[in-house]
Amino acid sequence: MTGTGLLLVAALRRDRLHVVLWVLAVAGMWSAVLGGLGAAFDEESRRGLVALLAAQPGLMLLRGAPAGTGLGAVMFVSTFAYLAVMVAFMMTFFAVRHSRGDEDAGRAELVRGTAVGRWAPLVSTLLAGAIELAVVCGVTLAASLALGLDALGSALMAAALAGVGVVAMLVGLLAGQVFPTSRAANGAASIVVGLWFFVRGIGDALGEPSADLTRVESAWPIWLSPIGWGAQAHPFADEPWEPDGTPLLLFVPAVLLLGALVVALEARRELGRSLLAERRGRGAGTALLGWHPGGAPLGLTGRLQRAASLAWLVVGAGIGAIAGRLAPVISEALAENPALGRIVETLGAEGGGDTEGLFLTALAGVIGVVASAAGMQAVLRLRHEEQAHGELVLATTVRRTGWLGSHLLLGALASLAVLAAFTIVTGASLAAGGEERWEQLWRIALTHLPLVAVYLAVGAALVAFLPSTVAWLGWVLLIGLLLVGDFAPLLGEAWEWLENLSPFHWLANPLADDPDWTGSWWLLAIAAALLAAAAARFRARDALV
Repeated sequence: MTGTGLLLVAALRRDRLHVVLWVLAVAGMWSAVLGGLGAAFDEESRRGLVALLAAQPGLMLLRGAPAGTGLGAVMFVSTFAYLAVMVAFMMTFFAVRHSRGDEDAGRAELVRGTAVGRWAPLVSTLLAGAIELAVVCGVTLAASLALGLDALGSALMAAALAGVGVVAMLVGLLAGQVFPTSRAANGAASIVVGLWFFVRGIGDALGEPSADLTRVESAWPIWLSPIGWGAQAHPFADEPWEPDGTPLLLFVPAVLLLGALVVALEARRELGRSLLAERRGRGAGTALLGWHPGGAPLGLTGRLQRAASLAWLVVGAGIGAIAGRLAPVISEALAENPALGRIVETLGAEGGGDTEGLFLTALAGVIGVVASAAGMQAVLRLRHEEQAHGELVLATTVRRTGWLGSHLLLGALASLAVLAAFTIVTGASLAAGGEERWEQLWRIALTHLPLVAVYLAVGAALVAFLPSTVAWLGWVLLIGLLLVGDFAPLLGEAWEWLENLSPFHWLANPLADDPDWTGSWWLLAIAAALLAAAAARFRARDALV
């Protein structure tokens, strides 16, 4: 254990900016939405909001199942799932950065070459992660108490976030030992967190609403997700339910099991090795690898992007399978509840769709984010390639604009593949049950194309103008603007301008008889302007900037 204290101090110093940003993101979002809800929604308004949520399984899949109409209960169901996902990503990224990331960069080997104990790096990482998690959860708790929420409920919510964070940190450490690169480890851990979110969402979407539509009893899948365990604590529940910390006890065996796996692998693994060995490449590349028409290295870019693109494709098909299977089930369940049926009929009349259409549109919003992420990641990968072997690539007949164009093209194809996979799998699943919704599904996919174009352009602009920030700023702009568009309506009329900043707000309604495409055309125009500026800047700037 020699050197644990020094490594702990070094880890905390290294992450000081990350902690500040995560505190602002988690505690800031909780405080902003809480302030907005308290100022803009009275008891009657909150009751209507909860009834609306209970009537839309698609919304419950994304947010959660309500447990009352009090301010704290509405706040919790509106934000907890998102806060838990943010904390989980914070801790998985932290764990991979301080384990496999250090090994990839050679820092772990340098540290092991000094007078430190065998277990000092792992112990210092666990302690640093616990301290950073405690800071984020502690500030969120303090904000909750300062804004007047119940002390017991606030403490239970902070404990739920902490439990999700600890489990996520161990998942990240486990992924860092299983996979050979930090990219693969981060990708695997992110998929696990995404599954936690969707499994929790399925349990909430299949839940049983109460007669007065003020609470929903979640279905059994919620117990398969750590985020679901935190949600089932119901920290701010109204009577006849009460806050209950019992579900949080499930974090104890999960932490013990994952911790034992991490320690067992660490005890047997050599530095730099992984449980899954990195596959050896061929001695010579194929002719396709050197294919670069017009100076665009399409063969090389396609080879580098194929694994990530395939993973995104699987995610899109998986969400499509969920949508196709759940939509009829939810429709039948709502048909048996007259009160919910009347609400859904009203929503359908206003939005232009029925129960299944509303549910599919809600899930399509998720697939729009996934498609945008797939495209943007492909473009942002250019910065990594530029730093790793940019001089070697540009020493050939490859042109700089062609290099950028190849990443844009492959990113666009990956995004289109995600949307197509979702549409085809969903449509086929519905058709197998006797429902034909192909026209509606293709229209839903079409409405998200301007969003994909915007984030392809954002990725290109970041690579061209702010190359040192592409590792994180692109994801902040994607997830941050998604949350802004989602939560701005809860902040009151004074914050309506904030909602207009989100590109998600300007997408056309695919269920309307005559969709308004004005916002979509503006998004496409903005994307074209960004792409033109990015191409000019990338062509002019130095490759080693």
